[in-house]
Amino acid sequence: MTDNLAIGSSQNTIIVLLVDDQKMVAEAIRRMLDQEDDIEFHFCDTPSRAVQFASELQPTVILQDLVMPDVDGYTLLRFYRANPATASIPVVVLSSKDDPQDKSQAFTNGANDYLVKLPDKIELIARIRAQSKSYLAQKERDEAFQQMQKLQQELEESNQKLEESNMILQRLSILDGLTGLANRRHFDETLAHEWKLAIREKTPLSIILLDIDFFKKYNDNYGHQGGDDCLRTVSAALNRAIRRPGDFIARYGGEEFVAVLPNTHCKGAEVIAEEMRLFVENEKLVHEYSEASDYVTVSLGIAAMRPATGDKPEVLIEKADKALYKAKGSGRNCYIIDC
Repeated sequence: MTDNLAIGSSQNTIIVLLVDDQKMVAEAIRRMLDQEDDIEFHFCDTPSRAVQFASELQPTVILQDLVMPDVDGYTLLRFYRANPATASIPVVVLSSKDDPQDKSQAFTNGANDYLVKLPDKIELIARIRAQSKSYLAQKERDEAFQQMQKLQQELEESNQKLEESNMILQRLSILDGLTGLANRRHFDETLAHEWKLAIREKTPLSIILLDIDFFKKYNDNYGHQGGDDCLRTVSAALNRAIRRPGDFIARYGGEEFVAVLPNTHCKGAEVIAEEMRLFVENEKLVHEYSEASDYVTVSLGIAAMRPATGDKPEVLIEKADKALYKAKGSGRNCYIIDC
């Protein structure tokens, strides 16, 4: 491989690679291009290394002889097109034959143009410029397209991250930060929705309002961290009693919790309330300052209605609150029903 017949290069130049075993031809082509400041000329007289040379040089056009020792020009054309690094580089065949069959075979094997050597200088330069200009324009379009795809992918990834962040924020906005249960705002929205649904479908709706017995004494004596741990433990126990997809539990405020049970009669709500009470008691969370038990317990108020048009959900909450008050007056660690 030789590159000693190269003429000076500049930025954004046309790069010509001549593959020919005849140095006299190379010198003649070099002289034709010598006065063109924007054309850089390279010569390879070893056909077996032409593909590697072209891959490394990345010319804007290849001038390719057809008849050479070791490797014929048609085979080289196929090699250029099979190699990803040279597949799109235009190839202008230089042949001593002006035979239509040779031209057809050259184009079939991947040539972009065909000239009989030695060609006229003006025609050669015009063909080189035309092929290079087309190649560079296509290369720019491909690069722009790739850049656009990259930007589109980055935009899609950014939108996905934004969507994920929004989903996280949305979840956080409806969850209680300490217990992980739904917060009061989410409860209000859920109750309003289930209330309208119960009116429309004429189905019963139950709620369970409950709080931790003597929680203030627990908090005062075990500290705020102990109180927070107690709330988390109780929340997890209560949540285990909520099994149906439509049932819902939230932190109502402080040590109070509330469950919404759609399409549930008093008896069904009573079963769930007792499970809640037992799940909390079975945690065996020591409460030395409770007057109801040696462990943390809850008192519960159950209320159920089949709401009708004009009824307000506040009525159901008030009924459950009164039932809870009675449970506290009945020794705590129990439930009272108001249906």
